[in-house]
Amino acid sequence: MKNLLSVLVIITSLLVSCTSENIDDTEPLDSEVLKEKSVNTGKMLTTDNPANPANPYDIAGKIHNDILDSYLTGNHSCTTIAEISQKVDSISALNSDLLNLATNLPISYGEIQQIIDDPQLELEQAIANAPMTNTAKDCLSDFMASMLLWEGNEYSVIHQSIISFETSVVSSVMFSTEEKRIILTTSSITRYSMYYSKKRKDKDWETSVGNRAGALQGAIDNSCTAIKKSTVAGIMIQNLQTQ
Repeated sequence: MKNLLSVLVIITSLLVSCTSENIDDTEPLDSEVLKEKSVNTGKMLTTDNPANPANPYDIAGKIHNDILDSYLTGNHSCTTIAEISQKVDSISALNSDLLNLATNLPISYGEIQQIIDDPQLELEQAIANAPMTNTAKDCLSDFMASMLLWEGNEYSVIHQSIISFETSVVSSVMFSTEEKRIILTTSSITRYSMYYSKKRKDKDWETSVGNRAGALQGAIDNSCTAIKKSTVAGIMIQNLQTQ
Protein backbone atom coordinates (compact mmCIF):
# COMPACT_ATOMS: atom_id res chain seq x y z
CA MET A 1 0.00 0.00 0.00
CA LYS A 2 2.86 2.36 0.84
CA ASN A 3 4.44 1.74 -2.58
CA LEU A 4 1.11 2.33 -4.31
CA LEU A 5 0.60 5.63 -2.49
CA SER A 6 4.10 6.71 -3.52
CA VAL A 7 3.31 5.90 -7.15
CA LEU A 8 0.08 7.90 -6.98
CA VAL A 9 1.96 10.91 -5.63
CA ILE A 10 4.50 10.63 -8.46
CA ILE A 11 1.76 10.33 -11.08
CA THR A 12 0.04 13.43 -9.73
CA SER A 13 3.31 15.38 -9.90
CA LEU A 14 3.92 14.19 -13.47
CA LEU A 15 0.45 15.17 -14.60
CA VAL A 16 0.90 18.63 -13.14
CA SER A 17 4.31 19.10 -14.77
CA CYS A 18 3.07 17.94 -18.17
CA THR A 19 -0.32 19.66 -18.37
CA SER A 20 0.19 23.21 -17.13
CA GLU A 21 -1.46 25.12 -19.98
CA ASN A 22 0.88 28.06 -20.43
CA ILE A 23 1.64 27.44 -24.11
CA ASP A 24 -1.21 27.55 -26.63
CA ASP A 25 0.43 27.79 -30.05
CA THR A 26 1.29 24.14 -30.60
CA GLU A 27 -0.20 21.84 -33.20
CA PRO A 28 -2.39 19.02 -31.79
CA LEU A 29 -2.18 15.43 -32.98
CA ASP A 30 -4.61 14.54 -35.73
CA SER A 31 -8.00 14.00 -34.09
CA GLU A 32 -8.98 11.17 -36.44
CA VAL A 33 -5.78 9.27 -35.64
CA LEU A 34 -6.41 9.63 -31.92
CA LYS A 35 -10.02 8.58 -32.32
CA GLU A 36 -9.00 5.42 -34.18
CA LYS A 37 -6.27 4.57 -31.66
CA SER A 38 -8.69 5.03 -28.75
CA VAL A 39 -11.20 2.41 -29.92
CA ASN A 40 -11.69 -0.34 -27.33
CA THR A 41 -9.02 1.15 -25.07
CA GLY A 42 -10.77 -0.17 -21.99
CA LYS A 43 -10.63 -3.73 -23.29
CA MET A 44 -6.93 -3.51 -24.06
CA LEU A 45 -5.68 -2.10 -20.77
CA THR A 46 -5.12 -5.29 -18.80
CA THR A 47 -2.10 -6.64 -16.98
CA ASP A 48 -1.80 -9.31 -19.69
CA ASN A 49 -1.48 -6.75 -22.45
CA PRO A 50 0.99 -3.84 -22.43
CA ALA A 51 -0.84 -1.93 -25.17
CA ASN A 52 -2.25 1.58 -25.00
CA PRO A 53 -4.23 2.24 -28.20
CA ALA A 54 -4.67 5.87 -27.15
CA ASN A 55 -0.95 6.37 -27.78
CA PRO A 56 -0.62 6.97 -31.55
CA TYR A 57 2.95 5.60 -31.42
CA ASP A 58 2.08 2.45 -29.50
CA ILE A 59 3.27 0.29 -32.40
CA ALA A 60 6.89 1.17 -31.61
CA GLY A 61 6.75 -0.70 -28.31
CA LYS A 62 5.01 -3.69 -29.86
CA ILE A 63 7.65 -4.03 -32.57
CA HIS A 64 10.41 -3.67 -29.98
CA ASN A 65 9.03 -6.64 -28.05
CA ASP A 66 8.46 -8.71 -31.19
CA ILE A 67 12.08 -8.25 -32.31
CA LEU A 68 13.44 -8.78 -28.81
CA ASP A 69 11.41 -11.96 -28.41
CA SER A 70 12.67 -13.30 -31.74
CA TYR A 71 16.26 -12.58 -30.72
CA LEU A 72 16.07 -14.10 -27.24
CA THR A 73 14.14 -17.21 -28.26
CA GLY A 74 16.68 -17.76 -31.03
CA ASN A 75 19.42 -18.30 -28.42
CA HIS A 76 21.90 -16.29 -30.45
CA SER A 77 25.49 -16.16 -29.20
CA CYS A 78 26.34 -12.62 -30.31
CA THR A 79 28.90 -10.97 -28.05
CA THR A 80 29.68 -7.63 -29.69
CA ILE A 81 27.60 -4.58 -30.52
CA ALA A 82 28.22 -5.15 -34.23
CA GLU A 83 27.09 -8.80 -34.08
CA ILE A 84 23.96 -7.94 -32.09
CA SER A 85 23.12 -5.06 -34.41
CA GLN A 86 23.50 -7.24 -37.50
CA LYS A 87 21.28 -9.94 -36.03
CA VAL A 88 18.67 -7.37 -35.00
CA ASP A 89 18.80 -6.00 -38.56
CA SER A 90 18.15 -9.44 -40.02
CA ILE A 91 15.21 -10.00 -37.67
CA SER A 92 13.88 -6.51 -38.38
CA ALA A 93 13.92 -7.17 -42.12
CA LEU A 94 11.26 -9.85 -41.55
CA ASN A 95 9.00 -7.65 -39.43
CA SER A 96 6.22 -6.28 -41.63
CA ASP A 97 5.17 -3.69 -39.05
CA LEU A 98 8.67 -2.24 -38.94
CA LEU A 99 8.88 -2.08 -42.72
CA ASN A 100 5.84 0.24 -42.66
CA LEU A 101 7.64 2.77 -40.48
CA ALA A 102 10.16 5.45 -41.42
CA THR A 103 13.38 4.87 -43.34
CA ASN A 104 15.55 2.19 -41.77
CA LEU A 105 18.71 4.08 -40.84
CA PRO A 106 21.89 2.34 -39.63
CA ILE A 107 22.67 2.86 -35.96
CA SER A 108 26.03 4.06 -34.68
CA TYR A 109 28.03 1.42 -32.81
CA GLY A 110 29.95 4.22 -31.10
CA GLU A 111 26.75 5.74 -29.72
CA ILE A 112 25.63 2.35 -28.43
CA GLN A 113 28.99 1.93 -26.69
CA GLN A 114 28.58 5.30 -25.02
CA ILE A 115 25.18 4.22 -23.71
CA ILE A 116 26.71 1.03 -22.32
CA ASP A 117 29.57 2.92 -20.68
CA ASP A 118 27.33 5.44 -18.89
CA PRO A 119 23.59 4.94 -19.55
CA GLN A 120 22.36 7.57 -17.10
CA LEU A 121 24.64 10.25 -18.50
CA GLU A 122 23.61 9.39 -22.07
CA LEU A 123 19.93 9.54 -21.08
CA GLU A 124 20.38 12.95 -19.48
CA GLN A 125 22.34 14.26 -22.47
CA ALA A 126 19.75 12.90 -24.90
CA ILE A 127 17.05 14.84 -23.07
CA ALA A 128 19.18 17.98 -22.88
CA ASN A 129 20.03 17.86 -26.61
CA ALA A 130 16.57 16.88 -27.83
CA PRO A 131 14.92 19.38 -30.22
CA MET A 132 12.23 20.24 -27.69
CA THR A 133 11.25 23.14 -25.46
CA ASN A 134 12.51 23.20 -21.90
CA THR A 135 8.98 22.40 -20.74
CA ALA A 136 8.89 19.21 -22.82
CA LYS A 137 12.39 18.26 -21.68
CA ASP A 138 11.42 18.72 -18.02
CA CYS A 139 8.33 16.57 -18.52
CA LEU A 140 10.34 13.77 -20.14
CA SER A 141 13.05 14.03 -17.50
CA ASP A 142 10.47 13.70 -14.72
CA PHE A 143 9.02 10.63 -16.44
CA MET A 144 12.41 8.94 -16.69
CA ALA A 145 13.18 9.70 -13.05
CA SER A 146 9.81 8.26 -12.06
CA MET A 147 10.55 5.03 -13.91
CA LEU A 148 13.41 4.33 -11.51
CA LEU A 149 10.92 4.44 -8.63
CA TRP A 150 8.19 2.48 -10.42
CA GLU A 151 10.40 -0.45 -11.42
CA GLY A 152 9.92 -2.26 -8.11
CA ASN A 153 6.12 -2.35 -8.43
CA GLU A 154 3.84 -4.89 -10.06
CA TYR A 155 3.41 -4.38 -13.79
CA SER A 156 -0.27 -3.49 -13.39
CA VAL A 157 0.77 -0.44 -11.37
CA ILE A 158 3.55 0.49 -13.81
CA HIS A 159 1.20 0.04 -16.76
CA GLN A 160 -1.47 2.35 -15.41
CA SER A 161 1.15 4.87 -14.32
CA ILE A 162 2.66 5.11 -17.81
CA ILE A 163 -0.76 5.26 -19.43
CA SER A 164 -1.75 8.14 -17.14
CA PHE A 165 1.42 9.93 -18.19
CA GLU A 166 0.77 9.28 -21.90
CA THR A 167 -2.81 10.49 -21.59
CA SER A 168 -1.57 13.79 -20.16
CA VAL A 169 0.92 14.17 -23.02
CA VAL A 170 -1.62 13.36 -25.74
CA SER A 171 -4.15 15.87 -24.40
CA SER A 172 -1.66 18.61 -23.53
CA VAL A 173 -1.63 21.86 -25.50
CA MET A 174 1.92 22.54 -24.31
CA PHE A 175 3.76 20.31 -26.76
CA SER A 176 4.15 20.38 -30.52
CA THR A 177 3.33 17.35 -32.63
CA GLU A 178 7.05 16.55 -32.94
CA GLU A 179 7.58 16.77 -29.18
CA LYS A 180 4.65 14.43 -28.59
CA ARG A 181 6.05 12.00 -31.14
CA ILE A 182 9.40 11.83 -29.35
CA ILE A 183 7.91 11.52 -25.87
CA LEU A 184 5.21 9.01 -26.78
CA THR A 185 7.53 6.82 -28.87
CA THR A 186 9.95 6.65 -25.95
CA SER A 187 7.22 5.93 -23.39
CA SER A 188 5.72 3.22 -25.62
CA ILE A 189 9.01 1.33 -25.84
CA THR A 190 9.52 1.81 -22.10
CA ARG A 191 6.04 0.45 -21.33
CA TYR A 192 6.44 -2.63 -23.53
CA SER A 193 9.99 -3.30 -22.33
CA MET A 194 8.83 -3.20 -18.71
CA TYR A 195 6.09 -5.68 -19.61
CA TYR A 196 8.66 -7.99 -21.15
CA SER A 197 10.76 -7.84 -18.01
CA LYS A 198 7.88 -8.37 -15.58
CA LYS A 199 5.81 -10.94 -17.47
CA ARG A 200 8.29 -13.31 -19.11
CA LYS A 201 8.62 -16.50 -17.05
CA ASP A 202 12.21 -17.22 -18.08
CA LYS A 203 13.43 -13.81 -16.89
CA ASP A 204 15.86 -13.52 -19.80
CA TRP A 205 15.30 -9.80 -20.03
CA GLU A 206 15.69 -7.01 -17.51
CA THR A 207 15.01 -3.42 -18.43
CA SER A 208 17.72 -0.83 -17.90
CA VAL A 209 18.36 2.86 -18.16
CA GLY A 210 20.41 2.04 -21.25
CA ASN A 211 17.35 0.54 -22.91
CA ARG A 212 15.45 3.78 -22.34
CA ALA A 213 18.39 5.96 -23.37
CA GLY A 214 18.57 4.10 -26.67
CA ALA A 215 14.83 4.52 -27.18
CA LEU A 216 14.99 8.26 -26.64
CA GLN A 217 18.11 8.82 -28.74
CA GLY A 218 16.54 6.89 -31.60
CA ALA A 219 13.11 8.48 -31.22
CA ILE A 220 14.61 11.87 -32.01
CA ASP A 221 15.27 10.50 -35.53
CA ASN A 222 12.32 8.14 -36.06
CA SER A 223 10.49 5.16 -34.55
CA CYS A 224 12.54 2.58 -36.45
CA THR A 225 15.81 3.90 -35.05
CA ALA A 226 14.30 4.09 -31.56
CA ILE A 227 13.31 0.43 -31.70
CA LYS A 228 16.65 -0.84 -32.98
CA LYS A 229 18.82 1.36 -30.77
CA SER A 230 16.87 0.44 -27.65
CA THR A 231 16.94 -3.27 -28.49
CA VAL A 232 20.65 -3.43 -29.30
CA ALA A 233 21.68 -1.40 -26.23
CA GLY A 234 19.43 -3.47 -23.98
CA ILE A 235 20.73 -6.81 -25.28
CA MET A 236 24.36 -5.78 -24.97
CA ILE A 237 23.90 -4.52 -21.41
CA GLN A 238 22.08 -7.74 -20.53
CA ASN A 239 24.96 -9.78 -21.96
CA LEU A 240 27.48 -7.90 -19.84
CA GLN A 241 25.39 -8.34 -16.69
CA THR A 242 25.15 -12.11 -17.13
CA GLN A 243 28.83 -12.71 -17.90
